[in-house]
Amino acid sequence: MQRIEVTTKPNGAGRNWLEVGYFETDALDRKQWIKKNVPHQDAKLTVDRQYSARGETIDWILLIPENYPFTLVKVTYDRLNPRELEVLWAPDGAPQPETSREDKIKRALELASDNEELTALLKELF
Repeated sequence: MQRIEVTTKPNGAGRNWLEVGYFETDALDRKQWIKKNVPHQDAKLTVDRQYSARGETIDWILLIPENYPFTLVKVTYDRLNPRELEVLWAPDGAPQPETSREDKIKRALELASDNEELTALLKELF
């Protein structure tokens, strides 16, 4: 069993929560998140939740069995970023969501690090 510890903020600006599900690719080759359940209602997961003293955050401890078929994500919601998914755990062989824009920019600059002209051009674009 794999152990995951995570903290969520269920209310207010920048709130986030946990979901269980999988990624599906639609006809237009876009990855869509399909929610199946929430962790504390899934009988296959062992879950312990502790609320903070003022109830502003929840500390989660999740034990995931070896053959668990679904992906566990942390969903973050605020006005500027309506919905952002962070994969906390995925089964072996499960398709991973695309990396964030910042990760792609960092990777492009790493690949162009030997070429000063290309690095300058990338910095202008980003």
